[in-house]
Amino acid sequence: MSGNRYGHGPGMDSDRRLRVLIVQEAMGGCGRHVADLVTGLDPSRFAVTVLYGTSRMDAYYRSRMPELRRHARMIPCDDLRRNIDPRHDLSALAAAVRTIRHVRPDIVHCHSTKGGVIGRAAAWLCRVPVVLYTPHAYAFQSPQVRRWKRRLYTAAELVMARAATTCTFNVSEGERDIALARHLAAPDRLRVIVNGLADVPMPSRRQARQRAGLPQDVPIVGVVARLVDQKDPMTAARIARLLIARDPRVHVAFVGSGPLEGDVRGFCTACGIDANVHFLGDRSDADTLVAAFDVSLLCSLYEGLPYSLIESIRAGVPVAASDVTGSEEVVCEGRNGLLFPVGDEIAGAAAVERLLADPLPRERVRERFLTRFRVEDMLENIAAQYVARAGVAGRNAA
Repeated sequence: MSGNRYGHGPGMDSDRRLRVLIVQEAMGGCGRHVADLVTGLDPSRFAVTVLYGTSRMDAYYRSRMPELRRHARMIPCDDLRRNIDPRHDLSALAAAVRTIRHVRPDIVHCHSTKGGVIGRAAAWLCRVPVVLYTPHAYAFQSPQVRRWKRRLYTAAELVMARAATTCTFNVSEGERDIALARHLAAPDRLRVIVNGLADVPMPSRRQARQRAGLPQDVPIVGVVARLVDQKDPMTAARIARLLIARDPRVHVAFVGSGPLEGDVRGFCTACGIDANVHFLGDRSDADTLVAAFDVSLLCSLYEGLPYSLIESIRAGVPVAASDVTGSEEVVCEGRNGLLFPVGDEIAGAAAVERLLADPLPRERVRERFLTRFRVEDMLENIAAQYVARAGVAGRNAA
């Protein structure tokens, strides 16, 4: 490895640990992924620093911050924000360059679209030899993004993928297929490493409902999602209206918050179903609170690989989900849930009703989690890539 790459001498700790700099803006599933990566990497092999955006921090990430600080150097960056803003973006880029020059990482691993653009641009400017990227769903996948923005996002991904990315880690086969269809990179520069979760003890349904303040002896449908456009919570609210109209015993619980919460609340009040709909807000225990539900519902317009569905099947709770990239890799029809067309509340309500009427066995629902989505596999694959990529870069520099 070049000793003067950042003008500071060698880029490796004296104990020979690989220095990894993670750059992230998004939270939600991205934040969960980064948190599990930081706390799961072997500290005897990797010295980790995280440059993270603060504008969209959620309850889950905040709850894990003390643990994250024990495992990594955590550097907040107020300018690392989702929206395009030249002033903040340039300040975030400058912060990333300063961090790279101080940390002298062997690897920069960027997460989410904005983190990917800022982090990869800074790594390119500083000539970091290994630059990795995990999109967690490409921004141009959103059907609600205006055409000019979709073209801008696609162009940015093309430039960064070809000029400043050693390898992209896609979180699902579908996400990789999208990258290939857009010619973002050659197949050998795309690798699928799916999200994973630890198999932790779950509360009983009664315990979880008591903890959340939910009624005990009624069917409950849970929606664990940020209340933002991507997750399409208004379709979930319309499904709730249909379900409750057909069976007044049904309750629906929204776990999460966001800019569309007022719209969803207003809709439920106007429809007269607000007594059966519960808004639990951001919960640091959302990943185990899912045990309270009979069915989990997710109406996303697009995804990378949604953690909320993995959390549901881990708990043995069947899912009804919109048929989008990522979700269709978690849901095995008839074994752990059902899929329905995006935005189709009638089909969505029918899927939920079928799962309520004919519950799937808990162990059958869990099978897909146990065979595909274990955090140990995710960590092993990423760590192996870090070591292999850094080794190749070291040999090339020599």
